[in-house]
Amino acid sequence: MNIENIIVHEVRKEEDQSVATIYARDEENTVDAHAQTLSTQLSGLFRKTGLLTGRFETPENPDDPQPHFVTLLETHFDEDSFENFVAFSDAATRYFKQKLDGTGASKGGYLWFNHYTYNEENFLSIVLLRKKNGLALSNDLTLDQIEQLDLDKLHMAARINLTAWLSGASTRYIAFRIGRGAKDVTEYFAKFVGCEEYTRARADTQNLVQVTKRYCANNNFSDDKSEDVKQFVFERCNTWLDEGEPVLLERISELLDSSFTPEVQGRFLEIAQGDPFFLSNEIPIEKSALRGLTRYSGKTQKLSLSFDSDLINISVFYNESDEEIRITDVPIKLKEQLATEEA
Repeated sequence: MNIENIIVHEVRKEEDQSVATIYARDEENTVDAHAQTLSTQLSGLFRKTGLLTGRFETPENPDDPQPHFVTLLETHFDEDSFENFVAFSDAATRYFKQKLDGTGASKGGYLWFNHYTYNEENFLSIVLLRKKNGLALSNDLTLDQIEQLDLDKLHMAARINLTAWLSGASTRYIAFRIGRGAKDVTEYFAKFVGCEEYTRARADTQNLVQVTKRYCANNNFSDDKSEDVKQFVFERCNTWLDEGEPVLLERISELLDSSFTPEVQGRFLEIAQGDPFFLSNEIPIEKSALRGLTRYSGKTQKLSLSFDSDLINISVFYNESDEEIRITDVPIKLKEQLATEEA
C-alpha cells in the first residue's frame, strides 16, 4: 500500500449543542511513520470488521441530482490523483457537518481522509475516529488517565475503490461500516458518502454457502467436521430468520471462531468479504438457496449414498415416479472401480 495523501479534520459537537464546529487543517498531514502505522491499523480493521458493500446512489430520474459526494470526487479527482486534496477534504468535511447537524447524534470526531494505491488501483478511505480513555504510567510511576485514539474498532468508515468506480468494473466498489447504535442516527455517515446498499438475496446466499465450504477447506477439516460446520451455519441462519434477527457475517464468524477454530480468529469473515465474494455484513437470505449447506443421505444394508443438496438437478437427478436416481458426475475412483469390475 502506497499512501498518496492524508489529512485529518475535527468535527466537534458537544452534547448540549445542536450544531457542530469544524477545526480544519490547512495543509496535508505528513506521511511519516506514525501515519503509516495508523493507516496499516485501519486497513487491518477493514479486513476484520463486518462491512456492508455498495455503490453510489443512482438518481431515480435523469434530471435528479447525483450525490454531492460524487460531485466532489468528480471535481477534485482526475487521472489517478487529487488536484487539491486539502480543498476536497475541506468541502467533504463541511458536507459531513451538514449531515451530522441534521441528526440527533451528540458526537462528532476526527475525519481521516486517506488516498492510497494498492495493486495499481486508487482507494479513498474516510474514517470517523474518536478518542477513548486509557491508562499510562507517569514519570513517578503513578497511573494517569489519558485520552487516546480508539483503534479497537471502526465507528464509521468507508473505503471507495476509485478505480473500480470510474471504470465501471464493479457494482460493489464501496465498503462501509456504520455503528451498531441507533441506526437512524449513525446512517448519516452512509448518506454523507452517498452509498446505497446493494444486495441480491439468492446470489448472496449461494455465495454464503460457497464461503462456508471454502472456510472448511482452508482449515483442512475432515469430511465429518465440515458437515458439522455447514449444518451449524445452516441452523444458525434459520434460527435468526425465524426470530426476525438479521444474519450478520461477523456473528457467524465469531461463533465459528469459538466453536471450531478458537486458535484462528476472523478467517470466515476474511474469506466472505474478500475476492471473489465481497459479501455485505448483513446477508439477505433465501431459504431455498441456504439448503446448499445440507446433505441428502440414506443407506440400506448394502448401499450408502450421500451428496450435497445443491447437486440436485445439476449432477444428481431424482425421478419420483420411477423412484430412480441418476448421477452424471461420477467420482473418478468409483468409475475406476466399476471399470475394473466390468473387465
